[in-house]
Amino acid sequence: MTATTGVAASAAPDPQARALSSMLASAHAAVYAAAAAGGVLAPLGDAARPARDLARTALDNHRALRDTLVAMLRTRGATPPAALAAYRLPVEPAGVAGSLDLLARIEDQSAVSALAAVDVLTGADREMAVDTLVAMTLRGQRARLAAGVAPASVTAAFPGR
Repeated sequence: MTATTGVAASAAPDPQARALSSMLASAHAAVYAAAAAGGVLAPLGDAARPARDLARTALDNHRALRDTLVAMLRTRGATPPAALAAYRLPVEPAGVAGSLDLLARIEDQSAVSALAAVDVLTGADREMAVDTLVAMTLRGQRARLAAGVAPASVTAAFPGR
């Protein structure tokens, strides 16, 4: 999922607002991708139920994060970046395996912006970013485990750390 965060995030007036805007742009893209995965899984019956539950959880959590970030940015007087009409998905969510792969990847990509925000934010905002990072990591690992992929395959959010 390719989110063009540079334009919207650079309009934010301060580094903390830029970090929150970057997280919001990632949340917009994650909502799109989780909905795409859920749409593929919806007609697949009982065999896809665990994967559908993961997609629903991701969708609900990214929507809630999106709403929280919009409110935080508005409180700061910043203009929240709008969602794009569509996003390029990193993989096609074909079937259960493809949908689980997409769910894991969107969590990894979203975690990158959350980790960057942790470096910039302070106080309660930083706690929110840390909690978000942990939740994204857990959801990504659950998707990998459900797909039978090694949990150690994730490194995108922690390059050089």
